[in-house]
Amino acid sequence: MPTKKGFDPKKYRDNPAAIAEYLNSALCTNVSADFVAAIGAIMRAQNVLALSEETGLNRENMYKMFAGHRDPKLGNTMKVLASLGVQFTIQPVFWAQPRPPRPKLGRRPKAEPPI
Repeated sequence: MPTKKGFDPKKYRDNPAAIAEYLNSALCTNVSADFVAAIGAIMRAQNVLALSEETGLNRENMYKMFAGHRDPKLGNTMKVLASLGVQFTIQPVFWAQPRPPRPKLGRRPKAEPPI
């Protein structure tokens, strides 16, 4: 993820391709606080008042949600991402080593009591 020192808000203003690249690099760290802080940085590079009107979220709450101190709700995150012109996508993870299959769902058979 680019550091705050190298963050140029002009590069990310109304540029969905640059926003997607920045957020993907933050998401690759597997630390949710980094991703939330990256959304906050991108959000601050935009017109936050216009974003809040577009998403229906309170402007002050948007600042608090994406400051990186707490986890915002997924629905709110999706609204902000959509208003930034990007979407959240799920992709399969390819493991280096094969994983064992998960056990089948259902109850285990009862063990017979000892005689």
